Amino acid sequence: MEAKPTLRALGMPDASCRGVILKCWQELDQAAVDARVLGVIQERLADEFDEVYSPAVIARILADEGAELHHPEVIESDAQWRQQQIKLHSSTPSEEAVAIADDQLTLASAEQLIEKLEQLRSRAEASSVRHLRDIAIEARERAQILAKQQTPAQRAEQLEIAEWLGVWIKTPTLFHDWLELRKRSEDFTRKFSERE
Repeated sequence: MEAKPTLRALGMPDASCRGVILKCWQELDQAAVDARVLGVIQERLADEFDEVYSPAVIARILADEGAELHHPEVIESDAQWRQQQIKLHSSTPSEEAVAIADDQLTLASAEQLIEKLEQLRSRAEASSVRHLRDIAIEARERAQILAKQQTPAQRAEQLEIAEWLGVWIKTPTLFHDWLELRKRSEDFTRKFSERE
């Protein structure tokens, strides 16, 4: 069930990924490539392509374009990244979130799940954020399926849960504020006031 990001630690990026790497490096306006530059580029690639490339691969592409490398930082950054990948794929830091998501969610457990996912996301490396999104996507799809099979009140709850998960998937940093406003809305109060 665990979805893993596409790992391209040894392979070379295609032309579009190479273009993003070079563009990001130019935008940073940094002649020398250090750990910070590599981290920013990795995040950009993860956002745009859901791909995870090692710092060494990114550094090699930049060196081919004439970038000056801070070799000790590049090597250390790559070693740390590889250790994180081993740790990420040998354990499941999001087991608690998966366990919550595997049950039929209520409004309370959905809020608990999203809170746990957000805690994990805020601490996660770019490579594991995709896994957390996958958990939320699966939970949202399950809520949408359950909404078709239940009473009107249960259907409303499952559709509400699906909406919450959809908002978190698209804008996780804004979710908490959005949820507070949503819970105060007339529509929410009308539908769920008896349950609160």
